[in-house]
Amino acid sequence: MHFGLRGVNGLILAAGLAIAAGTALLAQTAPEMGWLPNHPATRAEDYAGAAACGSCHPAQSKRQAASEMGMSITRPAEARVLAEHPAMSFERGKYTYTLRKDAGQVTFTASDGHDTITEPVYAVVGPGSVFQAYLIQHKGEFHRAPVDFFTALGKLGPDPDADAAMPATLETALGKHLSADDVRGCFSCHSPATVIGDKFDIAGRTPGIGCEVCHGPGAKHVAAMHAGKKQDAAIFNPAHMAPGLQSDFCDQCHESAAKMKAESPHGVRSVVSPAYRLQASRCFLASDKRSSCSACHDPHAPMELKSVAYDTKCLACHTVRGGAAARADQAGKSCPVGTSDCAGCHMPKVTVPNLAVLFTDHRIRIAAAGAPFPE
Repeated sequence: MHFGLRGVNGLILAAGLAIAAGTALLAQTAPEMGWLPNHPATRAEDYAGAAACGSCHPAQSKRQAASEMGMSITRPAEARVLAEHPAMSFERGKYTYTLRKDAGQVTFTASDGHDTITEPVYAVVGPGSVFQAYLIQHKGEFHRAPVDFFTALGKLGPDPDADAAMPATLETALGKHLSADDVRGCFSCHSPATVIGDKFDIAGRTPGIGCEVCHGPGAKHVAAMHAGKKQDAAIFNPAHMAPGLQSDFCDQCHESAAKMKAESPHGVRSVVSPAYRLQASRCFLASDKRSSCSACHDPHAPMELKSVAYDTKCLACHTVRGGAAARADQAGKSCPVGTSDCAGCHMPKVTVPNLAVLFTDHRIRIAAAGAPFPE
């Protein structure tokens, strides 16, 4: 199930997909852990919560909460976009859609000029760095609101996944109907810890992708640390995984490379999987930590969107311009053209048809102007 646009610079704002190949590989390598980031909770009491994590790891916790992952799903009253735009409307044909925040309550209204349906917004999906979607409930059923907030426009626009046909009734104008399994699929990546068995608890738990999504439930870890039993305080840490495995771990939610290889998509559609494109790079080496996701991206911090900020990562493998001799740990050739903004040239941004977002192509290469897109 697909909740909408796939985001900028490899940030994927989409529902999770549990990839069997990655799961099996993780299980073989770390059977004592076997943790996956899109694993929903089975018992609420297994989780310690963000405050408990932050009591020992304040810097990481604070930065991570402000990151795109930390805000992948938020409670409506806490959404920054809605605080900055407390009243927004969009018209499509005879229908008018309105999002309104009033005294901490956020509502979605659909009107056909005669009748009106108003429902509270259940959850806000996406941090608003690129776009933001809204989940509502009507008569006990979930719907994805038919309008999104687009940051570049600063206003609401139509859901790009919506049916092109004009809704026939006000009820069908409430947006795409989502089954419980659909919503569970979305939350499994956007906010796994809010899924408890077959129920969703967006109100009572810490939403979004927090510490325990990647590190696993932390209640036992916290209890052991407080009891001074460090020998019993082990918790899963993806940073210790081999680069190839870490890629499999991260792309459980970031459009799996295994899924891409199985589908063999043609054209720019494949850029929605950073791992798939990275692994097609000549310089990719699954055993080299510099080829891992976390070598360039800090999961505890907001995404760095300026490509020049990644120069130090490029120079971890490549020498600088000027004919410097290659070393064993820096075997990559120097660039004969530029001295900065390596990713701006060698990881070009491309547009996927029907998606109003630029994607950074993680297939590192010499991207000559006018050259065809490399499959």
